[in-house]
Amino acid sequence: MPNGTFRSEPPVRRIPAPEEAAMTKADLVEQVVDAIGPGITKKDCALVVDGFLNAMRQAMAQGNGIEIRGFGSFKLKHRKGRMARNPRTGEAVGVPARTYPVFKPSKHLRAQVALLDLAGEAPKPPEPDKSGYGSYRSPDPPGRGQSR
Repeated sequence: MPNGTFRSEPPVRRIPAPEEAAMTKADLVEQVVDAIGPGITKKDCALVVDGFLNAMRQAMAQGNGIEIRGFGSFKLKHRKGRMARNPRTGEAVGVPARTYPVFKPSKHLRAQVALLDLAGEAPKPPEPDKSGYGSYRSPDPPGRGQSR
């Protein structure tokens, strides 16, 4: 290349393996339809899922956090504005303040993800609590809750 410049190659887009593929909204609708049974159509279920996601989107857009017991919480974090430097020219550049969403999984979800089998088989989800509140009860991790 002239003038000692290097042309970087375009980034190679990695296609995830089937076991790494993310769940799409259509997959979520399909699982909800299977969980409810024959009492709801796929179209109605898609409307429910869309309504749920839109309600979450609106709550976050209004600055509210969302807590779903047994799953996790969505919150907004605020980053202050600051001065940074352009590494190429050394020129000072102002970085504006911004707000961004974060997700914090519940301890139950973290424990369930930690149990993933390395062979690729996911553990079965816990049975729902019969109290009617939809919370999940998971056994205490080893070493906790035992009296000495």
